[in-house]
Amino acid sequence: MKAYKLKILKLIIVLTVSLFSISGYAACIVSEKAQFPTQQGDVNFWQKLIRNSEDTALAMFSDSGNCYISKGPHFGGTPPPNGDGSTLHITVKDSFRTCHIFNQKDKQLKTLTTCRP
Repeated sequence: MKAYKLKILKLIIVLTVSLFSISGYAACIVSEKAQFPTQQGDVNFWQKLIRNSEDTALAMFSDSGNCYISKGPHFGGTPPPNGDGSTLHITVKDSFRTCHIFNQKDKQLKTLTTCRP
């Protein structure tokens, strides 16, 4: 029985790695405390915004799965420069910074992002 469980575990790992290879990217890890109310976009919606961030370093961290969504959509703080004035954002941490991802685009259609070391 133990050998059978080990084979199933190996199969799951291989399939997971294969799916990441096919999709071309990973995604940020999501905190259990991060909530995503339907009217503000589900976690997949926000993951796409992160991958499309104007902050290239954060987008690369997302593609490799090396970031962490610590807080789901919420209001507060300072709106991004060149934005529409809304403060709705999620909080994401990469290896060395905390970033806020807004549901807003710049002229190049990149997601407006502010990061602080």
